[in-house]
Amino acid sequence: MEIGERIGQARDAASLSKSELARRIGVHPSACIQWEALGGTKPTVEHLVRIAILLDVRFEWLATGRGDMSYDPGVREESPSYTAGSADEGRLLAVYRRLSAKKKKSLLTFLSALADEDGG
Repeated sequence: MEIGERIGQARDAASLSKSELARRIGVHPSACIQWEALGGTKPTVEHLVRIAILLDVRFEWLATGRGDMSYDPGVREESPSYTAGSADEGRLLAVYRRLSAKKKKSLLTFLSALADEDGG
């Protein structure tokens, strides 16, 4: 399955039109039409991050087709309203959301120490 098909499948599962998806991620509707068209353009990583967060699908599945489309409902927490400022922030947030509570705490401790080491 091509990336455009995965975007369309996730968008359909979320009951969103192409125009609504475009509006919510801040692109022109023609971008979504192109992304889903056979042989169309591919979205940037930043747009893929936004699509994955908005449609509540795994970034890896959306970008590569590997793994499951959705998160395990027994594991995933409710997502706060947040739009990633960059592709790296979006990837970090997507990974963080998949971690157990214990691993989240460890990661935050590590990142805090790393930031303190660099002077903020």
